[in-house]
Amino acid sequence: MEKGFSLSITLQNVNVRTIYKFSFRVASHVLDSHPETDLNRSMEQIIELSGYPINTKVEGEGPPVLLLHSYWGSLLLFDEMAGELSKTRKVIRIDLPGHGNSATPPPGYRFDSFAVVLNELLQRLNIAGKISIIGHSMGGYVAMAFAERFPERMESLILMHSPVRRADDQSINSRNREADLLRKGKKELLLQVTVPSNFAPGQDGNMAKTLAMVMQTSKQVTLDGALRSIEAMNHRNNYLKFLQNQTFPVFIIVGKHDKVYDSEGQLEDGFKIPCAEILFLEHSGHMGFLEESIKVLSRLKQFLDQI
Repeated sequence: MEKGFSLSITLQNVNVRTIYKFSFRVASHVLDSHPETDLNRSMEQIIELSGYPINTKVEGEGPPVLLLHSYWGSLLLFDEMAGELSKTRKVIRIDLPGHGNSATPPPGYRFDSFAVVLNELLQRLNIAGKISIIGHSMGGYVAMAFAERFPERMESLILMHSPVRRADDQSINSRNREADLLRKGKKELLLQVTVPSNFAPGQDGNMAKTLAMVMQTSKQVTLDGALRSIEAMNHRNNYLKFLQNQTFPVFIIVGKHDKVYDSEGQLEDGFKIPCAEILFLEHSGHMGFLEESIKVLSRLKQFLDQI
């Protein structure tokens, strides 16, 4: 990521450390402008939220959409999606705790409690009313936790490769083995195996730049950030019954060759949600929005536009 200088300012009694990727002349102009506008410009900023310093980026104007990335990811993974959606919408991206430029979460980090922090973030950004949330994998768990905590704020929910049930024993055991490797200092070895396996067979060779980007975001994740995210994933709630009883639209994206979560199970649960629309990607693994980006973006915009 391109580096810039950092400074601390106070906006509406909110402590914000803004990461500028402009010249000092432009930054000085921003400091002189209206605070509410500053918080909604296209920039990255670290906002202190109830003990969580969260790196945040806001782009565009229009109906709000929040993008939540996966474990080992960062807001960088949504560059293409955000660039397209921000043409007609206000797009909010964050680095989840322990990922990207956000600080490591505290012990006991859980998605349902972090949902309150997300709501605080939206309030700080002067985003009221309903919002659409797009979550990829772990980001989907955070999105569902927010939806369960604040259903009145949901315009729509988009889940990409994100099961709606709690973690089963097989998934928990797999994550715990991963945690053991991390504690033994085997992060690099782990990433060399797991990152390419997120793509469908044959896809990784055609997506060298994308694979390199995912490797880059993975290396930014702190050790405690990874371990506490694993613990949170292992203790996530079962959201199937909740989603079955909601009226807001749900869009579920499943990759046929997903090696992280069983695609058949995702489809089976998706069909049990009355308000859900499903997109099945024949040529994708766990990273469908990158592997089949044109198709995903087209269907995603169509879904959002019809709400």
